[in-house]
Amino acid sequence: ADKSSLDVSSHTIDVSSRAATVTAAAAAAALVVATLVAAPPPNLSAVIGALQSVIGALQSIFDIDRFDRFIAMFGVWPNKEMVLAGDYAGWCITTQCLDQAFQLSRSELRLGSFSISEAFVGDFSPIRYVFSLLIAAVLGNVLIWTTGIIARLLFTHFDASKCSLPSQLPWPDPPGNSAPFDVPVPEASAEQLGKFLAFRGVALPATEAARREAAAREAVSYMAELFDRKHNEWCYRHYALKEKGLCFPYRAPFMNAWDFYGETSAHLRPVGNGQVIFALHHTVEGLLLPLLYFSSGDASFFYLALYADMGVEAYDILALLWRRATGADHTLTRHHPSVDAVLVPHHLFAICYELIGLMAGPLLSKTFMLHVVASAHLSGVFILAAIVLHQTPAQAWPRFLYGFQGAVLAAIYACRVVWWAPIAAASLRLAYTGFLPPLLTPHGVASEPRLLSPCFAAMLLLIAFYTYFNADQIVYNRKLLRKAGERLRLATKKERPSYSC
Repeated sequence: ADKSSLDVSSHTIDVSSRAATVTAAAAAAALVVATLVAAPPPNLSAVIGALQSVIGALQSIFDIDRFDRFIAMFGVWPNKEMVLAGDYAGWCITTQCLDQAFQLSRSELRLGSFSISEAFVGDFSPIRYVFSLLIAAVLGNVLIWTTGIIARLLFTHFDASKCSLPSQLPWPDPPGNSAPFDVPVPEASAEQLGKFLAFRGVALPATEAARREAAAREAVSYMAELFDRKHNEWCYRHYALKEKGLCFPYRAPFMNAWDFYGETSAHLRPVGNGQVIFALHHTVEGLLLPLLYFSSGDASFFYLALYADMGVEAYDILALLWRRATGADHTLTRHHPSVDAVLVPHHLFAICYELIGLMAGPLLSKTFMLHVVASAHLSGVFILAAIVLHQTPAQAWPRFLYGFQGAVLAAIYACRVVWWAPIAAASLRLAYTGFLPPLLTPHGVASEPRLLSPCFAAMLLLIAFYTYFNADQIVYNRKLLRKAGERLRLATKKERPSYSC
């Protein structure tokens, strides 16, 4: 009785204390609301003036000359000494260049006997942009189709004697490393063959040889389906649900190493094809065309690099939207739909950056713009190559994969940290000078102080996003390197891969 009375008493005290807390919170909220209502409306001009004063004070403390010297060390921005020596690091600062930046103009585009009036904003032509998009659409799909044909010719060599069946049905496939099937087809009993074919819903063939071949083919399909399911689930949970601490999916070694394309699911084959095409795209536009421009000085290589990259990125965005609307996948990347959340901002960043580079025309250094293109695309080649290698027999070569993943991470650090830092700084410095006012000042858009200008804010947003994207790539690839290291240690000890994360 005493215990029950104490419980009732404590419950009463608890309820009354909660009621008191709620009453006090309601009274405080009412007081705050009453104060806000009774107070005079804020003076927005005074708030803006105070904010401008604070930013102006920060600008007076910041030494822009020291900043210029830092950027000039990397050859992407001229300092005062370079200007006095006549070295502008590829930048054009004459009145003629300023007059052409972001300005509308027209010219005649001639294709044989056919001509059309072509509009330009700076050096950007909407007609050439649409043309590059159409070429990217046709060429990209043709190359994916061609890559698939070549892969089927070279890497589909089925051999039933090298296949294995699962001893347990359904086969356990927890997150992380997938285990290989453990009953070689030549050693499987008639009962094991019959059970597995029945599990797969396949009628039992008449002869033993036919039964073993049918079981081997079904084993290949079953393993591909298991990994396809695991890969799709990981993509959805990682990119859509943003779950942390997930085990990265590794498929079991291929039963027949050089039949790897035949042992890949119909869904993941185009993903591999797309990565090959995207890696080729990155190599041409991030390495070949910039080198041709630097060696020859021919501006056509510069324009080809920017228009080609914009065309590919724009086509992939349109294909992603088409897939969402119809379910038909004509994207170049062929990734899981949940990866769109990463790809679309990445593509938009590239298009916006290169669009500004073309619209600014001769005002911007072509060398600087190709620094931007090359720094992103060179590391992208390594990232895409790593994705492709994990769908080949190389995924069973832990020492090679560990070394290559280390090279991938080194390329990311070199291109997206060391190289990206001065490029980002120069981009913000460029926006700080207000290079958009030749277009916007007549319309009253330019503002002071410069840190509040639309130009600086837009560039800061682009830089912040891409820096975040680069940081995410570092975190992701460090996990892959750690995973590759674990697999190498297990292989060195000649132990069966564990199921740990």
